[in-house]
Amino acid sequence: MARQATAAVRPKGDPDPRGRSKFLIFEKFDKMNTKVARQNLPANEVAWMENLQPIAPNLLKSVPAAASALTTVVGKTAARIFPANVLGTDYLMFFATDGSLTAINTGTGAQTAVAPAATFSVFPQMDVFASQRILIMDNTGFYSTWDGTLFVGGAGSANLGQKGAISPNIHITSGGSGYAAPPTVSFTGGAGGNAGGATATAVLSGGSVVAVNVTNAGSGNNSGDAITVVFTGANTTPATATVVVWPPVKGSGIAVAFGRVWWGDGSRTLNFTGTGATTGVTWDDIKTADAAGSTVISDSDLAHQITSLKFLNNYLYIFGDQSVKQIGSITVSSSVTLFTILTLASDIGTSFVQSIFSYNRLVLFANVQGVYGIFGATVQKISDDLDGIFQNSTFTTKPSAGLIDLNNIHCYALLIPLYNDIRLGIIRSIIVVFQQNKWFVLAQGNSMLAMTSIPLATTLQFELFASSGADVTELVQNSNANVQILLITSLNPHGNLVQAKQVLRSGVAMTTAVAQSIAMTVDTENGANTYTFAAATTIIWTNNVGTIVQWQNNSLVNVNFVTGGFKMPDQDTEGYGKFIGNTISGPVMGLAINAIANEYIDDDMWGKNP
Repeated sequence: MARQATAAVRPKGDPDPRGRSKFLIFEKFDKMNTKVARQNLPANEVAWMENLQPIAPNLLKSVPAAASALTTVVGKTAARIFPANVLGTDYLMFFATDGSLTAINTGTGAQTAVAPAATFSVFPQMDVFASQRILIMDNTGFYSTWDGTLFVGGAGSANLGQKGAISPNIHITSGGSGYAAPPTVSFTGGAGGNAGGATATAVLSGGSVVAVNVTNAGSGNNSGDAITVVFTGANTTPATATVVVWPPVKGSGIAVAFGRVWWGDGSRTLNFTGTGATTGVTWDDIKTADAAGSTVISDSDLAHQITSLKFLNNYLYIFGDQSVKQIGSITVSSSVTLFTILTLASDIGTSFVQSIFSYNRLVLFANVQGVYGIFGATVQKISDDLDGIFQNSTFTTKPSAGLIDLNNIHCYALLIPLYNDIRLGIIRSIIVVFQQNKWFVLAQGNSMLAMTSIPLATTLQFELFASSGADVTELVQNSNANVQILLITSLNPHGNLVQAKQVLRSGVAMTTAVAQSIAMTVDTENGANTYTFAAATTIIWTNNVGTIVQWQNNSLVNVNFVTGGFKMPDQDTEGYGKFIGNTISGPVMGLAINAIANEYIDDDMWGKNP
């Protein structure tokens, strides 16, 4: 009769089983690998590593928990969040599902309503021009800008009364002289003969006009309208200036590159602004005489449309859903902008536009197959170890990414909003983190929708922010709160996959700064026995045949950490099977796992016992 292989039973009548002891040690953890089944992993790879950062081969350190919400945008749900530094202030630009935009000061949490509901689609894209203003491109809201004070919408922003607004750039052609006080600024021409009600104020220096600040951009102007700036006030020599109507363009994808603005038109046309010879700046210059223009990418490997543009590492990258191209430099000849488009990949692209980041001179991006890196002129997949995660994820809510400097290690982090966690039987949010060719998982909330990162001036490093709806929360920041860890080792035959093994004792080498508790299971192909440290815990475990087995403290051992420091608690444990593994879980704070040890003796060949 074969032994019942659920809860293991120690051999009877063996006077000294430890004389035959062997030891299975899980240490020198190399990486997490979800591509293959747990029983196919070597001892130095793990099946799951959650909220534990691999600092060194024998050092898996728990990460901080998320901070309290920085702010809550009442009545809104996050669609996309972008970072921006505008005139020295760090902002998070909160685009909501209702088409509104709110700027959030990262230092104070203060909110500024930039644009109301129905201004944008749920898929806007944006970039920042020289820390002076944000530039937004959208098929609903068209081309728009915000300088920390004034929002100027494009032709599509009808709800703002900004349709046909003037550009916020008033180009001073002559500052004049002899002004004792700032002159009054008015406009002639355009809608209503007054640029659609536009208003502005002048700034003086030494009796000359040095700047004009638009306070109301007006509306209803047409792109070809001739609008004149009028200065009224006593002077020796009058000031003069020019203004244009804000460009009424729309599209998908936007990037500031080579000192200009580039955007896709929602199809396969790449557009770019001019040199700024007419307006004094490039971001509102669409005059062909200033070398503004467009080009149609007719290559067949651009299957549908330009999905995103990014200027990274001195290259302008053009992403399609199934291809990646780049521009390395531009020249101007006879008012014509010249460049060459180089194709990097004709079968790999992305529609996850917020997954694209520069990381250690690489350009990383994600699609439904995984995460890819651009290595020079070559595109390679770098996430084979995450295949098990991507296969169990859905992408109706698109992933977003960011950079984070965690424990002095620069990392790329990708939020997967909808991961089907078979072990827990729920769909939840996870963040997969890439550092030095290894992956691990962050869990900082089960219902996150959007994420980004920003290099904060206050910390001088990259920080992650995310939203689960209306909140904006900084992640991995609270070192004084518990975070739930999960470490699942391989199921290892220890060199002999036909020999059954009887586990006698197990121990965990760990370092902790405070007294705390964890739970550990001894796992085999037959199930798991749970051992709790300090507190009784119920573990739900899914074995390798997909059956959910609940083990409620079959063997309860209490071990208390009285003081912090390095510890290696070990206790009698039980387990029976040809493969042995361990699972460690629990809410912890400042804990590091160094190694796991299991003492066992060989039992029956093929796991059979009369």
